[in-house]
Amino acid sequence: MKTRLCLGLIVLASCPLAAEEWVILGPRAMGMGGAGVAITRGALSSYWNPAGLAPPRAPRVLDLWDLAVPASASAAASNDFIREVDDVSGLVDDIDFDALENALEDPNVNLPPDQLQSALRLFVDEIPDLGERGTGVVTNGGAGIMARVWQFGLSGLALVHAGGVTRFDDENLALGDDGLDGVIGAGTDRSGQLSPEGQAFANDLAADGLATQNQAEEVAFQSEQAGIDLSKNGPQEQIRRILEATALNDGGGAGNSILDNQSGVDLRGILLQEYALSFAQPLFEIVSVGANVKLMSGWSYFQPYTIPELEGFDAPTGDLFDEDNRRESLDFGIDLGILVQPIPMLSVGVVGRNLNGPSFEFEGPGDYDIDPQFRAGIGIAPIPWLVFGLDVDIVSNESEALPGFDSQVIGGGAEASILDVAFVRFGVSKNLAESDEDPVIHFGVGVRFWLIQLDAAAAVATDSTEIDSGEDIPERVGLSLGIAFNLPLD
Repeated sequence: MKTRLCLGLIVLASCPLAAEEWVILGPRAMGMGGAGVAITRGALSSYWNPAGLAPPRAPRVLDLWDLAVPASASAAASNDFIREVDDVSGLVDDIDFDALENALEDPNVNLPPDQLQSALRLFVDEIPDLGERGTGVVTNGGAGIMARVWQFGLSGLALVHAGGVTRFDDENLALGDDGLDGVIGAGTDRSGQLSPEGQAFANDLAADGLATQNQAEEVAFQSEQAGIDLSKNGPQEQIRRILEATALNDGGGAGNSILDNQSGVDLRGILLQEYALSFAQPLFEIVSVGANVKLMSGWSYFQPYTIPELEGFDAPTGDLFDEDNRRESLDFGIDLGILVQPIPMLSVGVVGRNLNGPSFEFEGPGDYDIDPQFRAGIGIAPIPWLVFGLDVDIVSNESEALPGFDSQVIGGGAEASILDVAFVRFGVSKNLAESDEDPVIHFGVGVRFWLIQLDAAAAVATDSTEIDSGEDIPERVGLSLGIAFNLPLD
């Protein structure tokens, strides 16, 4: 049995699978850099590694049960999302969309220079950067109640995976439906006011027939006034697309105006309610195996927002709870875990979650698939009051909540206890799948009195993003709280 289970986990772990980011459930694991597969014991083992419900070298205590109530949450921004959204948010606040619409729809009114500059910066510099796959914010969290009685576990968990996925519409880019004449008129000779790169670009636009010489210089001038670097190919190509779309839509035939641009953010994710029955069995005095069977209720949601709808950066997130934006469905999940203790001070664990790949209905495109996760860990307790732990995702997890965002986290830390009453924890983790992500620092504390233990932990990235207000926002944060009870049955 042990051999077949080990081989099964190894084979499954070697498959090219993708899954949501692993939720760091519970303050002990959060404080120790996300380590929990090999060192978690008691009720929380149902989540981290069901084999930990009955570790091989622990005595079988028949008259004791424990109860844990954990809550954890974390959030991460990828591909400089915070700065990009802050820039877009500021531009959206500056643009009077009603005035922009009136100017673009009235052939006798040219677009004011400040509005033209804001529109160019928005659609040339800012929004295209948001269209990069994997750009957005991804959050996850979990909370619930978990109990262990002897070698059995019972748990009810709510796990959340959510993402804000940026979307760039590169088709609806025309500046109205009256051609370039309706936007800037005849233009102005700006030959003495352009940079050498801006002048060369204007000359190319005119030579290609996308504008008259004066119009081309006006476009280049207003672009540089907006802070657009015309020495780069990216902005040049985007301006060409805008001018081509504007010419194509002259007279309104193409209907591809920026007023109809669908760039924005898709909010998507899933709330999973897991009701699990768990069991663990020691084998040969050094190995335990464990399994979870879970009834899973999935509440998936999908809500798109366009840029004008995000004006003021106050999206009506309450709409996510509208029945039109969510789908509910049922499935089941299977978890398997192994815990090996060759000597009392050393523990090694491997766990596979959702091995059957449960799938749920999705209001957005396709289904919401929860693919298997595989994680390994090691724990060392060289002395009774000190524990070290290290976990690593065996395969890279590709988020369904934020498509294009991958996570393969390695993290670990230490826990020191003082008279088995107070606990201090510290750790570090790193997402190996995203090279731009910086390491994350973890820390936590706990206190035990009588039969109750209280714990708290937090995590914060070593790097932060400064937004226009001067505020520094960490690229990843996490928080976890928990209370646990150990009560005799009699």
